[in-house]
Amino acid sequence: MISSEFLDRISKQFTREQYSTSNNDLKLVSHDESSLNSCLPSIVIYPSNTDEVSYIVKLAYYYSIPITARGAGSSLEGNSIPEESGIVIDFSKMNRIIKLRKNDLQVTVEAGVVYKKLNEELKSHGLFFPPSPGGSSDIATIGGMVSTNASGIYSVKYGGTRDYILKLKLVTAKGDIIEIGNHCTKSSSAYNLVGLICGSEGTLAIITEITLKLKGVPETFNRFAYTFPNEQQAVLAISEMMKYALDIAALEYLDKHCIEALNQLNSYGLEEKPVIFFELQGTESSIEDVKTYINSICNDFRGKEMQLSDQQNPWEIRHHTTTAIKLRKKDYTIIRNDIAFPISKLPNVVEKCYQLANEKNLMIHTFGHAGLGILHVLILANKTNAEEWNNALELNKTIIEHALELGGSTSGEHGIGLSLRPYMVKEHGTSLDIMKEIKKLFDPKGILNPSKIFPK
Repeated sequence: MISSEFLDRISKQFTREQYSTSNNDLKLVSHDESSLNSCLPSIVIYPSNTDEVSYIVKLAYYYSIPITARGAGSSLEGNSIPEESGIVIDFSKMNRIIKLRKNDLQVTVEAGVVYKKLNEELKSHGLFFPPSPGGSSDIATIGGMVSTNASGIYSVKYGGTRDYILKLKLVTAKGDIIEIGNHCTKSSSAYNLVGLICGSEGTLAIITEITLKLKGVPETFNRFAYTFPNEQQAVLAISEMMKYALDIAALEYLDKHCIEALNQLNSYGLEEKPVIFFELQGTESSIEDVKTYINSICNDFRGKEMQLSDQQNPWEIRHHTTTAIKLRKKDYTIIRNDIAFPISKLPNVVEKCYQLANEKNLMIHTFGHAGLGILHVLILANKTNAEEWNNALELNKTIIEHALELGGSTSGEHGIGLSLRPYMVKEHGTSLDIMKEIKKLFDPKGILNPSKIFPK
């Protein structure tokens, strides 16, 4: 437990609205969107600027209290589940857009700015920040996206979060305020500390401000969809079309089970077959040229264009996928993974997933940014049925290990958090020892999100 002396110092520095030790408030920050167990911290603090974050961290360092930085808690691997009796620094009050440099296509924001809100503000200037975090775009914060190097539906064309970070303001484990990076589009000056912090899940420093590169809003766009007779034909089509470097802004794959779940949730009336949702951006003529290629490839794999009504936005449908799966079977829990692999291996991975699921008589749902070689495999299982639950855990483990055997990764976009730590040695080998040394250098007392990433 935190000491009364610590609490006394917090109470003198912050207003009563800026911190809480009440059970209800602590419960709100004790979990994320994963199916992992929650953990109750001792205090949650809501700073309003970097100096206040620095003050909290200096105290935590002095008293050796673990800290977990929290954005919206939309993480999916236990990344923002706090330490028992630790501190949660909640960034919901640090949600300001600090400065837009329109002529440089740059913006500086506080860590708690929500992705969707940022792009709504940028739209009037003809600009946007591309790496949409998919189904959580209306709640995910920029700080959280940087912490996990998040990607999303537009990452096929534009890349992930790391590709857009120019500069970061950080609070170190000792409470010092530092800035890394610059306002240059390209730099070859010294070590790439920005790239190191991005994806470190709050284990090396606490991010308070981010300067991002922006893109111009495209002239026009076209969204459409193709259905396929089975999952294998759909993913073969994806693997084939990615060979030709087509200018595709977004390409999202959803299997038959996902479509069934979405229809059950919102009565979309979609044909219950595997689907690929597309978005093309550019001029009308360039879009038409790319769509002609896509149509030809989809036809080769028995794909047929799906007629979406004017009211059906594929990304709004895609947004609800995880919720639809979660609510599909009463008293069932999602076990998920976030595997990545070379794009040519996509058909192999999908086939293997269904083969293993059928052997264990488990329902799986496969979907994701398949054009990037990222697949989410969500398994539904009942925790009260020990055999089914253990089978589901074993299936998840086998799927992740299969991706690693193909030269893939345990995580394409969600980070490691708590749940994927057991696979770190297999994926990273002896380089994990170097990572641990880096962690010690940045965080000598081990107070920054200490239980994340590294195996126990």
